[in-house]
Amino acid sequence: MWRLVLLCVVIFAITIGKVRADEGMWLPILLKNQKFAEMRKKGLKLSAEEIYSVNQACLKDAVIGLVTEGPDNLASFCTASFVSDQGLLITNFHCIMSYIERFSTPQNDFLKYGYWASRREEESFCRGLMVKQLVRMEDVTDRMTEGTQGLSGEEYVRKVNENGKKLAEEVKKEKNLEMRVQSLFANNQYVMSVYRLFKDVRMVAAPPMAISKFGGLSDNWEWPRHTGDFAFLRVYVNENNESRAYNQKNVPYKPTNYLKISLKGVKEDDFAMVLGYPASTRQYVPSFGLQAIIEGQNAAKVKIRGEKLAILKQEMEEHPELRLRYSTRLSSISNSYLKWKGEIQGVRRMGLIEKKEAEEQAFQQWVEASPERKSEYGSVLNDMREVYKELSEYNLANDYFSEAGLNGAEIVPFIGKFEKLVAMYNGRKPVKEASQKNESKRLIGLTKQFFGNWSYEIDRKTFRNMLVRYYEGMPAKFHAEVMIKYLQQYDGDVEKLSQDIFAKSMFTKERDLLTFLESGKENGVKVITEDPLYQLAISYYRIYVERIARQRGAWQTKMVPLYKSFQKGMLEMNRDKMLYPDANGSLRVAFGKVCGGEPEDGLSYRYYTTLDGMYDKYLNHPEDEEYYMPKKMQKLYQSREFGRYADHEGKLRMCFMTDIHTTSGNSGSPVVNARGELVGINFDRIWQGVASDYQYDPDICRGIAVDIRYILFVLEKYAPFSYVFDEISIK
Repeated sequence: MWRLVLLCVVIFAITIGKVRADEGMWLPILLKNQKFAEMRKKGLKLSAEEIYSVNQACLKDAVIGLVTEGPDNLASFCTASFVSDQGLLITNFHCIMSYIERFSTPQNDFLKYGYWASRREEESFCRGLMVKQLVRMEDVTDRMTEGTQGLSGEEYVRKVNENGKKLAEEVKKEKNLEMRVQSLFANNQYVMSVYRLFKDVRMVAAPPMAISKFGGLSDNWEWPRHTGDFAFLRVYVNENNESRAYNQKNVPYKPTNYLKISLKGVKEDDFAMVLGYPASTRQYVPSFGLQAIIEGQNAAKVKIRGEKLAILKQEMEEHPELRLRYSTRLSSISNSYLKWKGEIQGVRRMGLIEKKEAEEQAFQQWVEASPERKSEYGSVLNDMREVYKELSEYNLANDYFSEAGLNGAEIVPFIGKFEKLVAMYNGRKPVKEASQKNESKRLIGLTKQFFGNWSYEIDRKTFRNMLVRYYEGMPAKFHAEVMIKYLQQYDGDVEKLSQDIFAKSMFTKERDLLTFLESGKENGVKVITEDPLYQLAISYYRIYVERIARQRGAWQTKMVPLYKSFQKGMLEMNRDKMLYPDANGSLRVAFGKVCGGEPEDGLSYRYYTTLDGMYDKYLNHPEDEEYYMPKKMQKLYQSREFGRYADHEGKLRMCFMTDIHTTSGNSGSPVVNARGELVGINFDRIWQGVASDYQYDPDICRGIAVDIRYILFVLEKYAPFSYVFDEISIK
């Protein structure tokens, strides 16, 4: 498939202060001219070409992005890296936890006991999971902006897209490649990434949750950590080493490069580097935008997710059998909940809004000092502020739709899948009976899948709370008439409302729904559309389409030329400074050092943890499942059978910290030493520093990695098979 994904990323402002020592997520194609000399001074032993090259094997070939099937199949959600010449990948457990949950059954609980293939035939196909591997990256600014002089608004976008399609046609001539063009600095620069996309990815090995999620939600975003957050996958291809969809005849992929593993470990102040696919940062958001995000959007999302967490925890405690179904969802909801809370506290602690206000004042003074600059940029800051007043309202409404509607109760998106069938019945043109039957057949499959992994009571309570949260949080213009109708009908008693509509709805009863779909009754549309639960669920979508999406898009369109002009001015004002673009899902290189930290007054962190700490937590929380230490691991600890993985004191190190600038999407990223050898797998940050998505603070921002020696220890001493361990190259 050949597609152009053109992202008109809106970036608000450049921080006036200097980029701090180890700050930034740098584009590999610009690394040699921008940061390479500094990296060498800090200890890097590699050449620039050993990190990124299109003519020789390099680190970029070993680092890949995890992606899923869908319209935007080049948007990675985690990072992984090759660690053998047989397509073996290492990433985080939490990145692929949903697949392990999917493979698990009460008879084979892979979450509890781990997933350990003993031979190739036992490696399980992860349906829908793919990986992207960067072939090359190019600055295509001149190509993308050719013929755009004097154009603005829709005309500018149309011409840029036209130029992008020409680039896509060129890439199309190359076999099995896909491309993505992304804009940087508010359309002032364009970069093209060309990828290989592999579609046959299989599960190989993953430790049990007692290792991979040790500490659970309690330790998430915290230090000290004793979490073995790792897992192994394998990429399969055809006999010509080319991508092919899942096929039993496929063979392991032979990458051009893979990471070698070092057993030397790390010590404080060692040079370290992370390569990966960070999702997004907002380093350059202006004061008024940041205030709306932190005090408006984040505050609302924290409240919404807090209610979801409370419901899930209570139900899972009362009904342990729900753990297999809801562990991944609980982890995902909690992860964002804690991150947003950390961002709120971090931005407030740094006084970041006030700092950005001062930067904007300095920009305006710079503009006013020159008639030419005043003519070009004089009103742009105020114009942006006025537009953002309107845009921020729709951004908040969009978050409410997403958090309380689309991603609130699971029944809502499930019901949304029936809209196509309703449209077939209601359409002006007659739809062939065969088409209706095919759509019903599709829905039968989705229905069986949905009810196989759904809790009636969790979803009823979630639907109840999210309806209240949306109705109370949103202005009246975003209230659907059907919401008002049912809330009035039940005198605001949402508990009774939710009980009644769930009890009466066809959509909460698998057998009734399947019987309806299999019958193919002509009056089916009436049965669907008169269902109160259907009406309330679909009202979220209709409000979004009719009163949020289009209006939000219109205000964003008004903002685009203002952002571009403002960004151009800020780049001009800061032309003597080395600036990096926000993360946007493209391959980036970040570097720093191994170090501890003092994130709060009186709180000091050592840079590493050991198995001693895991055992202590287990002893101190004997009834807490989150701190359960497997019996085999207890025996290994008590016998001190650490082998070659022990440090100079005879201890087994588990995790370590760095000051490397990372964000979401860097989960699973390899942490390599000065020689490019794998020493750890990045999996988290400390909560005090998550505001680094808005501004990096070298004193507080710390990333957390699981030590590769602990991973190897688990593979050799704990795992029931040596299958994976024997394949890995250790230096």
